[in-house]
Amino acid sequence: MRTYISRSKRPGRRRRGALTVEFALTAPLAFFLFFSALEFGRMNMVRHSMENAAYEGVRRGLVPNTTEAEVRAAAQSVLDVVSVKKPSIQIRDATDEITVTVSANFNDQGWFAPLIFYNKTLSSTLTMSKDKTG
Repeated sequence: MRTYISRSKRPGRRRRGALTVEFALTAPLAFFLFFSALEFGRMNMVRHSMENAAYEGVRRGLVPNTTEAEVRAAAQSVLDVVSVKKPSIQIRDATDEITVTVSANFNDQGWFAPLIFYNKTLSSTLTMSKDKTG
């Protein structure tokens, strides 16, 4: 006597709904992690560009007879490369040193909604001594 075991003609048919539910539960977390990683990368890119802008501004300010507008333009040209929006460039030119501070709110810099770094202000300050010879 033969016994037959009934098998479904489509072996994954019962799991079709389970796959949809699993995707619906895990996709938001996966997307959040992906976009968060992009925002962290953007924040680091902006932060490093601001450090470089302060450095270039100070270097330009160390040249004798340089105006504040030239220092600001040197710093702004670095920020324009990575599209930093609404930066604040402050220059303090004392007799023996020059200080350049570059800051910006990250709400204006992020590529996505400012959920992670809401109202975070990035800032970089650099001070160098002027050469007293000459």
